[in-house]
Amino acid sequence: MADEKYETEDTIIEEEEISAEQKMAEAKEAGAEAVAAAKKATKKSVDAASAAVKDTAKKAATRTRKAAAKTRVAAQETAAATKKAMKDVTQPTTKRKYTRKPTKTVLVQYAGKEIDTDDLAVRAIAQFAVSDPDVTVKKITVYVKPEESAAYYVINDQYTGRVEF
Repeated sequence: MADEKYETEDTIIEEEEISAEQKMAEAKEAGAEAVAAAKKATKKSVDAASAAVKDTAKKAATRTRKAAAKTRVAAQETAAATKKAMKDVTQPTTKRKYTRKPTKTVLVQYAGKEIDTDDLAVRAIAQFAVSDPDVTVKKITVYVKPEESAAYYVINDQYTGRVEF
């Protein structure tokens, strides 16, 4: 019976070892399942956080675009107002009436003679053009001397001459 007792104890020990091994295997399996569940939960959490960050970024970008559009519109309105104000400042406050210059005719009468000063100016320019055809007449001054029956002219403050009448 002693042998049986040892056999039974050996069997019990073996069974205990097997059940300990099974428990270890079960524990490992449960641990692996727990790790897998934790990984899955972490992935879901990371995906949810990523989606939340993307959504927040989209909302912030939309707000930024709207603010930029409002700023652009405000800048355009300010520029238009400034341009109008500058135009108002530079415009004269009173309007001028433009009238045509009256036609003028200056006639000099002396010792029974009548001399048209415009005609004298035209004749002086023609005479000068014959003598110096390359010079452009920009200014002419005519001096009438009835006692000498002549008019003296100065063209461009540089050239002088005499016209008889």
